[in-house]
Amino acid sequence: MSHQKSSISQHSACHYSNDIEELTDADIVRQVNELKQHIRILSLENEVLERTILRLEPSLMHGIQQALEYAAKMQSSSSLNVGSFVKSQTSKYGMESLVSPSRMMTSPSRVSTRRVESSAKVSGTVIIGSGPKVNILERSELVSIEMEILIKTLERSRKKAAKQHALLKAQLEEIGVREADIIRATDFFKEDVIISGWDRIAQRIPAEIWIRFMMEWLKVADTQIGKLRLRTSTLNTQYSKLKGQIKVKAELSECLRAVDFEKLKIENKECVEIIEYKLHQLGELKKMTGDANLNLTIHKKAMMEQNTYLTNVLTSIRDKQKQAVQCDKEKDVIEAEAGKLLQRLQEVKTVRAAYEVPDIMDYVNVKSEVTDLRHSIKLLENRSRIQQIALTSLNRKLKTIYSSV
Repeated sequence: MSHQKSSISQHSACHYSNDIEELTDADIVRQVNELKQHIRILSLENEVLERTILRLEPSLMHGIQQALEYAAKMQSSSSLNVGSFVKSQTSKYGMESLVSPSRMMTSPSRVSTRRVESSAKVSGTVIIGSGPKVNILERSELVSIEMEILIKTLERSRKKAAKQHALLKAQLEEIGVREADIIRATDFFKEDVIISGWDRIAQRIPAEIWIRFMMEWLKVADTQIGKLRLRTSTLNTQYSKLKGQIKVKAELSECLRAVDFEKLKIENKECVEIIEYKLHQLGELKKMTGDANLNLTIHKKAMMEQNTYLTNVLTSIRDKQKQAVQCDKEKDVIEAEAGKLLQRLQEVKTVRAAYEVPDIMDYVNVKSEVTDLRHSIKLLENRSRIQQIALTSLNRKLKTIYSSV
């Protein structure tokens, strides 16, 4: 395949060297790009064929590297003798190394019948670059096979990468949990032992605090380990159960027949009919439930109104009872006052019964005497005021005399 590439490149180089003066820059760039694309296609074909040979018969690749090196030398110097190299390579490695990979995929009889033809043309195929041809169908077949192999390899790599990703994710989660536990334990240790347990008098941490902290921590760890063991045993039980179910399903799937599918269809049909009947019943029950909910709402509303009326009645009864108690108290007070007034009335009646109306002249005499007495009182008050004023003036004069002496 690389021989073909070298011969084509030589031929195209000679052809382009003759017409190089007639081409423009754009044509040269286009032809160079075409040559690069053609070289890329040939490289891919060589890679596919090499993989196919290595997969089918790796021993056929012996001597290919030497042939490639010799072809590279032939590009630099075309005057070398090729016959000796071809004879040595054919005698050393056999003619099978120059047979096309597509021929290797055929039957041994076809390969053996064409060995003579290929050996007769080896001097021309290797040197000139014509080589054994691989048609389009064989190339497409080889490419499809290699694509299937690459896809399978890619799927395996993806599954392996997914498992590795899950494993690494689980490890990272475990590391995160451990880190959080370590940080929490460190903070708890600093708070409980280093800070709270520090003895200022002895300037040290007592051993009893350290031992008590470790004992409590061991108890907590044992509790967590017990929980984890219980969870692990539960998960193992579930895994065993699921594994047994998968095994039973696999055994059942191996024993399945066409009759089983028909049976399942009949059972599914019966189940569908039962489900439809149950759905119809469910719809009827929903309607009944709606009617019942409506009636319940109406009765609930009426009951709430009755409760409101009852609450108002009870409130009015309590108010009336309070008013009755207040009325009883007022009744007692009124009865007491009525008793007092009745007693006073009796006294007034007694006084009125014993009272006699005085004579008018006596009243006039008494009134005149009272008026005279009031006049006398006023005169005496005026005299007393005058005498008080005289006494005050005399006292002032005496004080003046005493002060002058």
